[in-house]
Amino acid sequence: MNLANAAEASEIEEARLATYPAPYPEGWYVVARDKDLATEPTQVRVAGNDVVLFRDNEGQVRAIEAYCPHMGANLSDGVVRNGCIECPFHKWRIDGQGRVVRIPKGQSSEPVHRTSSWPVIDLHGWICIFHRHGELTPGPAPAPPYYLERVREIDDGELRYRGEYDAGAIHMHLLEFVENSVDYQHFEPIHGELRIPWTNIPVPGMRIEHEASWRRDASEPQVSWFENEAQLAFRGKVIPRSGATAKVRLEGPGGIIRFDFRIAANGGRVVMFQSHTPTGPLTQRVRFRWFSDRSVSKLQAAFIVGHWVSQWRQDLGIWSRKIYRKRPLLSRADGPVHQLRRWYAQFYPAR
Repeated sequence: MNLANAAEASEIEEARLATYPAPYPEGWYVVARDKDLATEPTQVRVAGNDVVLFRDNEGQVRAIEAYCPHMGANLSDGVVRNGCIECPFHKWRIDGQGRVVRIPKGQSSEPVHRTSSWPVIDLHGWICIFHRHGELTPGPAPAPPYYLERVREIDDGELRYRGEYDAGAIHMHLLEFVENSVDYQHFEPIHGELRIPWTNIPVPGMRIEHEASWRRDASEPQVSWFENEAQLAFRGKVIPRSGATAKVRLEGPGGIIRFDFRIAANGGRVVMFQSHTPTGPLTQRVRFRWFSDRSVSKLQAAFIVGHWVSQWRQDLGIWSRKIYRKRPLLSRADGPVHQLRRWYAQFYPAR
């Protein structure tokens, strides 16, 4: 439905946003690909902050506030010297922990001369930073409460890099993707139709039957699990060994999600990461990156991922126009919505 004018559209968006929790929960977010960061500083926008990324003398990626604490120049316009960013305006140098280490003309920096920094990790080729609540404190960033789990089989080469896809800007609140995992009732009407991978084109006569569950992790409070067993059916008859299972690790508020697909036909394994980076209150930069074992070809892995992306796209139009119901009217067939919301509340400040 078309809106009458831009002002009306803006009012509707403001009203939608007001129904949701705060747009930037605490957690890890992808900000760049490791291979894209060379020697020059790079500016990124994440969770309401402008951040500049650069490499220190050891080649480690660092993240500090994008604007110089001196007079506010954009540090991404500067250069990297001796593992520090040199401001383009007055040539102050700032290290990876936000500390001013050099001021020209023989002036000495003081402890107060510092700016904000963020914890940084490399997750299988993605550069991630930890967004924390509250006022940013100048200087070295506090240690994050948890680190993202790495996949051993990727590190040792058993699972090979197979591809990536940047979906660009998606109009939605970050919470929607996580809450979608317990909305069991939408699987059949929205995701029951098989589509050609990477497209919205349905395959005539083919359906997908889903059996899903969600649970909190018993030992890691920041982790929950979504599991789904999907089988193909043609004109109502299930096709043996035609489906796959997905074990999904939700680690944090939905910034980075790990899918572990197992193919029923041959037992092959595909591990896919999906990331949501909030660049605005209702805007996420969404990326995908996947790996597979030797029994799954690059083409087969792209087919599995493309099938997921096709299903994921079916939700986007709904997410971009819905509101958040604080007290939804649920039925007995609904999943554990309230349990998930209690789990998700840990990523916001305690009230």
